[in-house]
Amino acid sequence: MTDLPLTNRQWLAKLVAGIVPGIMFSFGCMAVVGLLCGTTGEPRTASAQFLMWLAVLVWLGVMGSCFLFRSGLRAWVVLGGAAMLVWGLFEILAKVTTA
Repeated sequence: MTDLPLTNRQWLAKLVAGIVPGIMFSFGCMAVVGLLCGTTGEPRTASAQFLMWLAVLVWLGVMGSCFLFRSGLRAWVVLGGAAMLVWGLFEILAKVTTA
């Protein structure tokens, strides 16, 4: 494996990867934590406020680190895979908790 230096040549692809699958990943994390906490969805509860700010913090972390990927394609693959993984976990947990 060759060690390539980090460059900003593909900054637009990395930025869009941070925005699109990054926000899906943060919403998926919010959904999984909300399902595990058993929140009702009432926006004035403390758990709903926690979940809202959790999604923002996770997305800011993704946006801050999306430029650390070696290429735009790798950013899309990793962030898209993470989003699919967390939403798959949500689907599994939703089926288990409703059964």
